Amino acid sequence: MRGLMFTEYLDYAASLVSDDVIDAIFNDLGDEVTGAYTAVGNYSFNEFAAIHVKLAEYMGVAPDELARRFGYLLLSRFKEIFPAYFEGVESGLDFLEKVGAHIHGEVRKLYPDSSPPNITLHRIDERSCELVYRSHRPLAAVAQGLTEACFDEFDDPYKIAKILPNGNQTTFILERI
Repeated sequence: MRGLMFTEYLDYAASLVSDDVIDAIFNDLGDEVTGAYTAVGNYSFNEFAAIHVKLAEYMGVAPDELARRFGYLLLSRFKEIFPAYFEGVESGLDFLEKVGAHIHGEVRKLYPDSSPPNITLHRIDERSCELVYRSHRPLAAVAQGLTEACFDEFDDPYKIAKILPNGNQTTFILERI
């Protein structure tokens, strides 16, 4: 898993709890985590999951809900870090298509050892779409938050109406409000 996700997540965690709590989480996890991450590194998803579960436990929040909230915040961070990806994009649906068709392809070129999720948007009609998220990492809740933030960012009249998990794939049914 790319280090960028780790560093963004740890910054997010630091905005929610004190440094002492984060230190306690790392101490509790012991050898399960290295505790030192850079944005350009590559790390085990198991480390990310262990930190996430401990933080959710500490906060008394379901891990999926904490992941959804992180995903929501992550879109604004991506806009700050990668503004070129947002240039010329007029809607959330267009951006979601761009992520699947272009952005993750660029990530694979820049980091051949990376394995970003596969995201595909299927426009069914003018009122509904399916967003299909495929990944060997169970981060559909992060994708949910990113999708919700995307609609808010572009002031799109869509919402996630249904979430259909199926193994390594989650389908989000998107409907026009």
